[in-house]
Amino acid sequence: MDGEVPGLNETPVAEQPPVAIVFWAFRVMVGLGMLMILFAVTGLILRAGGRYWRSTWFLNGLRFMSFTPFLAVLAGWIVTETGRAPWLVYGVMTHAESLTPSLTGGMALFTLLGYMLVYALVFSAGIYYLLRVLYVGMEESHDDGEYEAERPSRPFSAAHVPFEFDQSRHTGNPKSQEGH
Repeated sequence: MDGEVPGLNETPVAEQPPVAIVFWAFRVMVGLGMLMILFAVTGLILRAGGRYWRSTWFLNGLRFMSFTPFLAVLAGWIVTETGRAPWLVYGVMTHAESLTPSLTGGMALFTLLGYMLVYALVFSAGIYYLLRVLYVGMEESHDDGEYEAERPSRPFSAAHVPFEFDQSRHTGNPKSQEGH
């Protein structure tokens, strides 16, 4: 604990990270984090006063805030990865030394496309199911207590929305009025 930490001026220029990128990415990350905390506290105050749903400025702000966690994580990732450049393992291995000589551009591209395909499938399935919940709606509540103590055994199993789509329910001609 009594060691000396050299400053950036004492580090050779070839080993210095790009400071401006790290400087601004860190500020973006922290700024978005503070903004998220501010919105959380504001939401608690508005909820306590019963004004949560009537504050259009707050609700519109929440729409903006919906993607800020993703941006904050990206900014943090940029700080981490750019801030350690050019070292992969500080003082031991640089990024240039860590490259795999047998890795071709085609192999890297195939792996990237594979990840993109898998994520696209998972994202599409999630969006499909969420849209089904929005379109079909949740099942009516049952007064017999059937679902009262039910605990979901898998994600979305407590939603009570079937994957199958009953077209007759949403065509404007409900089954109960077909004979009339």
